[in-house]
Amino acid sequence: MLFTERHKNKIALLLIAGTLTACNPQKTSSVGEDSESPSDPVTQAHHNEGPTASADRSVAAPDVIELTSDQLRIGAVSLGKIEYRNLGQRLLVNGRLAVPAQSQVTISALLGGFVRSIPLLPGQRVLKGQVLARIEYPELIQLQQDYAENHSRLTYLEAEFARQKELSEKNVSALKVFQQTRSDLGATQARLRGLAQRIRLVGLSPQAALDGKFSALYSVVAPVTGVVTRIMATAGQFVQPSDIIAGLTSSQGLYAELTVFEKDLPQLREGQRVTIRLTNENGRERAGHIKLINRSIEADRSVRVVAQLDQADARLAPNTFLKATLNLGDSRVTALPEGAIVSAEGMDYIFIQTDEKAPEKHEQDHHTGETGQPDRTGPPVRFKQIPVRRGVTEGGYSQVTLPANLDLTRTQVVLKGAYAIQSQLQAANGEEEHAH
Repeated sequence: MLFTERHKNKIALLLIAGTLTACNPQKTSSVGEDSESPSDPVTQAHHNEGPTASADRSVAAPDVIELTSDQLRIGAVSLGKIEYRNLGQRLLVNGRLAVPAQSQVTISALLGGFVRSIPLLPGQRVLKGQVLARIEYPELIQLQQDYAENHSRLTYLEAEFARQKELSEKNVSALKVFQQTRSDLGATQARLRGLAQRIRLVGLSPQAALDGKFSALYSVVAPVTGVVTRIMATAGQFVQPSDIIAGLTSSQGLYAELTVFEKDLPQLREGQRVTIRLTNENGRERAGHIKLINRSIEADRSVRVVAQLDQADARLAPNTFLKATLNLGDSRVTALPEGAIVSAEGMDYIFIQTDEKAPEKHEQDHHTGETGQPDRTGPPVRFKQIPVRRGVTEGGYSQVTLPANLDLTRTQVVLKGAYAIQSQLQAANGEEEHAH
């Protein structure tokens, strides 16, 4: 077969490239040693970067770092085992302040009539017994008049009853007359008591009616201390007993209504402590406890839980949003000192001692100094970065959720100096990227 000059040049270049590859087996072996198993997510990410990244392990950010004894001493690194500790479990939920039905008061006119004054403003705070409105009810005069007339008749009937009783005992008068007098006396007494009660209900005095001081005006007063939330009547308006004049909301019995999802319901019990932070109080914490747990599950699979505040505060407003932390009690969990956990890019990590080999570049950095001479401070120690999930923190220890394949009985974990190792790892990654 005949080859052109161009074809001969291509064949020569291919032979030279093959010879160079055969002369550098060490680099190919290093890639094999440093690469992780395909199941490692970090390694899998490197394979996805393309053929160039997979051909050179130093391109990937390693999770293994080697430190000399001097570096360990300077970083104050100490090792230990993962412990089991009793830490308080907590549940974060949202909610709002609410008041019971008896603290949401609707104000109505007892006897109807014309509104003559209603000195109220929305948001106004009123005290129990304070006048909310004055109503004119013309029939009220007739009510007081009937009371005065029945009171006079009662005086007569009491005297007549005493006289008829005496005559009946002496057989002078017929027994039928005495019985009729006694019946009239009882009926008048009952009617008088009813009229007196009706007069008192509108805030007037029955004694004033006996003195001839009749009034067509009566006052509507606040039954509780609270805040005016709405005003439904105006001066001069005629209102019926069923009409709403105003609305009040009292802070008495104010509670926190928490929204807890169905999956967390088994962890709750009455009496559990709750820490409450209102959204408008800049982080101030209020203490309370669970009082009631509603067993009715809403459409969004949530349950309403009533938490009672330890200290009532009349300044709090209903429907204020809040965040609450529920103390679920102590639980025995795997835990590490807070200083053993480092954070990077929104994730938490710990470092464990490992036999895995670090990238070749790091090995060279640890075994040789700046002058290229071997580092005689001692054999390096290898550490591997492990992702964990941090849980509750209490007493300087944090709960950690560890990989399932981690042997807690044999694994040595960095308890102190984790941030120093993290800095070394980040610096090494930065050098590699710069070299690349």
